[in-house]
Amino acid sequence: MGMFDLTATAGVKEAGKTLSAGIHNAKFNGVKFNTITSQNNGNTYNTMQLALDVEGYGEFTHNFFEPTSNERSESQFGQNPSQVEHFMVAVREILDALDPEIGKKIDTDTVEVKGKHVNIKNLNFNQLIKLIEILTEPYVGMDLQVKLIPQSNGFNAIPGFPARITKTGALGIATRFIGHDLVLNQSEQKKIDAANNARPTNMKQTESGSVEGLAEALGIEEDKSDDDLPF
Repeated sequence: MGMFDLTATAGVKEAGKTLSAGIHNAKFNGVKFNTITSQNNGNTYNTMQLALDVEGYGEFTHNFFEPTSNERSESQFGQNPSQVEHFMVAVREILDALDPEIGKKIDTDTVEVKGKHVNIKNLNFNQLIKLIEILTEPYVGMDLQVKLIPQSNGFNAIPGFPARITKTGALGIATRFIGHDLVLNQSEQKKIDAANNARPTNMKQTESGSVEGLAEALGIEEDKSDDDLPF
């Protein structure tokens, strides 16, 4: 008897598309409040979900977790932004990418919804995301660019630490991940090159088969800032 059976291929499907690192053309599909349940501990976390349609890939979503701390940390290079500061810079980058006029209204505290002035200070997370959703809804379908960088988990995603602290202690932008005419900084290009040139790690070279030091083996620098993921 023959060994070939054409019915063996019934129902086979193409593997999912992969999303490469770098700068991609995309369309803005909106921002909304979302919740995610951790598979590790069952806890539920609030997020701001950014939805995009990435050219050559399709629907892409990124969840920015609700910050739990507004305290800056210290490092040998100076202060690191707090979780709140990283989050608020991410919000500002999204708004500036869609319409710089929104940012100007934030700077002058003249944000309006339905003709009424909105108090943009001391908002809770739900109120903030609802306001962002309202402000950005008119721009759904707008063309822009998004930056995706290799992560320690092997996937490519939006940079998790967009803020920086200047020498004067002011809040600044470390990297712009969404907008127009985006560019990669030296550190981001280095991470992309390292991921592209990475070879399978020889597990025999790690103690007892441990995967500790995998990022170092791949030549990927780990961000020393507080992790923006709560789990």
